[in-house]
Amino acid sequence: MTSTEKTSSEQTVHTSLAATTIIRDTVSKIFLERVKTTPSKIGFQFKATYPELGSVGAWTEWSYREFYLKCRLVSFGLMGLGLKPGDRAGIISNTRIEWSLSDMAILGAGAVTVPIYASSTAEDSAYIVEHAEIRVIFAEDSKQVQKFLQLRQANPKCMPSLEKIVVFEPSAVLASANFGDLGKMVLTFQALDELGKREEARNPTRFDENLSASKPSDPLTICYTSGTTGVPKGVIVTQDNMVSVLEDAGLIVQQLDSQPEQQIFLSFLPFSHVIGKVESMIIYALGCKQIFAENIDKIVANMGEVRPTILFSVPRIFEKAFARVLATVDAGSPLKKTLFHWAMKAGRNYYSQVWAGQTPTLLSRLEYETAKRLVFHKVAARFGGRLGYAICGGAPLPQEIGEFFQIIGISILEGYGLTETCGPITVNTPRECQFGRVGKPLPEVSIKLGDDGEVLCKSRKVFAGYYKMEKETSEVLKDGWFSTGDIGTLDSKGSLKITDRKKDLIVTSGGKNVAPQKIENIAKSQKYVSQFVVHGDRRNYLTALVTLDKDGVIKYAQDNQILFSEYVELIKNPKIISLVQRIVDDVNKHLASYESIKKFVILPQDFSVETGELTPSLKIKRRVVGQKFKAELDSMYADSAVRFP
Repeated sequence: MTSTEKTSSEQTVHTSLAATTIIRDTVSKIFLERVKTTPSKIGFQFKATYPELGSVGAWTEWSYREFYLKCRLVSFGLMGLGLKPGDRAGIISNTRIEWSLSDMAILGAGAVTVPIYASSTAEDSAYIVEHAEIRVIFAEDSKQVQKFLQLRQANPKCMPSLEKIVVFEPSAVLASANFGDLGKMVLTFQALDELGKREEARNPTRFDENLSASKPSDPLTICYTSGTTGVPKGVIVTQDNMVSVLEDAGLIVQQLDSQPEQQIFLSFLPFSHVIGKVESMIIYALGCKQIFAENIDKIVANMGEVRPTILFSVPRIFEKAFARVLATVDAGSPLKKTLFHWAMKAGRNYYSQVWAGQTPTLLSRLEYETAKRLVFHKVAARFGGRLGYAICGGAPLPQEIGEFFQIIGISILEGYGLTETCGPITVNTPRECQFGRVGKPLPEVSIKLGDDGEVLCKSRKVFAGYYKMEKETSEVLKDGWFSTGDIGTLDSKGSLKITDRKKDLIVTSGGKNVAPQKIENIAKSQKYVSQFVVHGDRRNYLTALVTLDKDGVIKYAQDNQILFSEYVELIKNPKIISLVQRIVDDVNKHLASYESIKKFVILPQDFSVETGELTPSLKIKRRVVGQKFKAELDSMYADSAVRFP
């Protein structure tokens, strides 16, 4: 039997996958089959935040069967609220066990999940609720609840479709009491469970029947793009879109381990993002264990506690980890610094042969093994000691960082995809990993380049369209090919390299096309640099806005006897400006003259989601940055330009 031979109308068997890997024609059926096949296997681990989940503050484990029973009650509760097949239900929360419960419960009611980033503003959240006509929304806490109640209080006609808000944290209901009758919209997760018990008694088979009745063409979710520019668009992802990703992802995970069900995921990416959404679903297909990090600030501590084997991540996480490792080395004794640099030299010598497709010499192998024992195992221990791989996407990963982590023993497998492709359409694999490239197309995917270098994709993974936006859909879907908006190249082996976003390309006043991401990736691999945003569209030279690793720069100032009282004063110090100038000079060595950075401004605060410069997936909002720092940018094109605000 071939690896894709159909054995029934709803099953595809991959003989190359482990026996416990389950593929059906919808995610809903994959979930049911997982519960049936490995009911007692521990599938979820998390720290309980209130008594109904377990001992508060302690790690709690649920089997797939336990998860199913809890999910079932929540789903019946939604049915009791009147949610019908085809309706939309929202989730606005950080990543936690209740997110997964709510998501599958919505599917069990026959409805469609509409995720909203927890960091979204009240206005952006309300736009999605209104546009998707959400009837019920799951909200994490009082902060999220107040977004909706305050808007409804100010304008009773706001979000007319919204009927109920189900809150995860029980204490949030108390805050809703301040809104009078509006507070009656809010009920706890536990109250929904009780409603579910009554509804279940009326028709106990309805949950399983709804899941079993799902079809490949059914919408699985409507994911609104976080949007670096413009109004968010609702991307309709079907059941078949996700199943196609799970089929191909299963093949990749199989290369990582012959027993993928033994993998342990530590989840922290927002499930509102398509990469997080795939991560939340892949465990049902593979039967592995998913552990929920307490929050993004405790990732390193949680890694030490639960010792994951694999991560889904974005480059920013590794950029920060890379900076911390280098800062730790700098703070060490001269002997430790010398040992670390020797180890890195040994590792780079070994891997330079591996990357060239050669068999490392005996001497390089011995040196590298010694370096691992003396140095690298200590670095790897900070990530739990068992982390072998990270699936990384969402933005370009600087090559130096990818190489660094492979040398210390953690392979970052960079992939490429969009919300519109349900996540990955290309990925590097353990057998074929090229830093600076995002890998070959997944087995089911076809890719070609347009006349202008735009990456075009044809695949089952390509979305069904933008919700209520036929014109916008027709602009990107033509003759079965999806226009990604990214510019790229394909090498002789079919591996893809993304050079820039089509709309982000800078055209200088001299007519030169410049890809800012190329420059930014080089800069962000430099010590002390946090963010580096290149500017120069329709200008006669390029400039940059720079934010620095605050802790690292303060340590540099202390080591070099640079006196200061506040950080904003420090970045104006001539010695710090000279430090950044040296960094920029080093970046420019890798660039053509028309690509080089002529001037820069050091900003006093790093970019963040909360302050609006980053999307929830940690991408730069170029339009926002350009508007917010217009004065600083303009100053670099005036005769009196300075390099700090």
